[in-house]
Amino acid sequence: MMVTLILVILTLLLAFITLQKQKRTEINFPPGPYPWPLIGNQYYLKKLSRKLGGQQYAFLEICKRYSSGIISLRLGGNNIIVVSDHMLIHEVLSNENYDGRPWNEFIKLRNLGLKKGITMNDGAEWKELRNWTMRNLRKVGFARQEMGELLADELTVILEKLKESNVHTIKFVIAPAVINVLWNLLAGQQICNNTKLQHFIEILECRAKAFDMSGGILASFPWIRYIMPNASGYNILISLNNELKHLLMTTINEHKQHYVEGAEKDFIDLFLREMKAHETTKTDVSIFTDDNLFITLVDFFIAGTTNTTSTLDFLFLHMTKHQDVQDILHKEIDKVIGTERFPNLEDRPKMPFTEALLTECQRMWVVTPIIGPRRVLADTTLGGYTMPKNSIVLMNIFANNMNPELYPDPTSFKPERFMKDGDYQSDANLITFGKGKRRCPGEALAKSAIFLLFVGVMQKYRLLPISCEESVKLVLNSGLTISPKPYKVLLVPR
Repeated sequence: MMVTLILVILTLLLAFITLQKQKRTEINFPPGPYPWPLIGNQYYLKKLSRKLGGQQYAFLEICKRYSSGIISLRLGGNNIIVVSDHMLIHEVLSNENYDGRPWNEFIKLRNLGLKKGITMNDGAEWKELRNWTMRNLRKVGFARQEMGELLADELTVILEKLKESNVHTIKFVIAPAVINVLWNLLAGQQICNNTKLQHFIEILECRAKAFDMSGGILASFPWIRYIMPNASGYNILISLNNELKHLLMTTINEHKQHYVEGAEKDFIDLFLREMKAHETTKTDVSIFTDDNLFITLVDFFIAGTTNTTSTLDFLFLHMTKHQDVQDILHKEIDKVIGTERFPNLEDRPKMPFTEALLTECQRMWVVTPIIGPRRVLADTTLGGYTMPKNSIVLMNIFANNMNPELYPDPTSFKPERFMKDGDYQSDANLITFGKGKRRCPGEALAKSAIFLLFVGVMQKYRLLPISCEESVKLVLNSGLTISPKPYKVLLVPR
């Protein structure tokens, strides 16, 4: 009886694999490992990612095994297409046919069940809301002088904290700065409770480690949250959602109570003005709703809290590791800015080596090495393969930025690769903030914060390994984003 049962199971497995192979061939799907019934390639991908140090490395390895820059995987019940070829990545980013978003369990939880906002939404409503958001952020100082002044205030706080000791984990000192600036622009105030802010940052970091851009095990097997709520990351998302909802709804309600028409001073005020205007005209369909305001604030809070901090963390680590590069940086800072005043955004075009250094670090360690997920809006082809409507696409940006054909000796830190005849040389192949209609909306703030906070700290200090170590070791935290594991450096005043 047992032998018969085993033979039946093996026969069914063989039949499943054969049918999968025929199906892939018939629709001209990209190559990839054959999925097991029910679990697909989830276990295989997780094991390979853990072995190689991150999902970006695992995707590259699978591409090599199948000699293809585009592969397919089945994660739970979802067919996922992963693009690692640099030309195809740029094609996807530039083609509006790939601007859709899927609506899986992870994204539903991330968005508190609301298909709203500017990150995980799509369609006409998303386009209109994103365009309005980008226009009106500038009205409250985004990418303008006001933002630089707010960052200078945060730099003052950072430098005061650094004076407290000569050994620091700099990440913990700089983490509140960007979200405080962003919150000033959005809500007209800082998050005054620093303990609360640090708690939010810790929850977001746990979320980043627990998931990947495909949504992790929760997106593949939604039912698992009932069996393993902690291990699946479900409890992390619920905890973050509850605390974010309390903070954001309290802020929104306070703005509603004190709103004065004609005296709008921040993003929430401007949104409330539009809500009231559409109430007056009784427009049938409006993007200016409580739900869209709430989720748009969620989008900015999640993006603004960790990504810029991680980029700065990589920069300070590389300065500690590469003392020769730090010497050149210090000379340029002294020449352009001197020692008496803070850096400002007008200094940036005069500092080509600094610009090259920032670019090289982000090339090697783009904080979101896998971007997406995108949903294909209509049947199309990519790289000669069929892309059916509603297919889910991920892009391995790490593969683009570490491509040896584009960047020889890609694992070496060489700012000079972005210099030519003493001037900074930009590179259209490089992807750091996305591209196309879904380019990162917070790019202006991120770039300004990275420049001003990095140069502001380096102006005042030389970074060295602590005395008991020869060099700082780079160990990665991988997940939705990547970041260095916490490290200590010695700060010597200049």
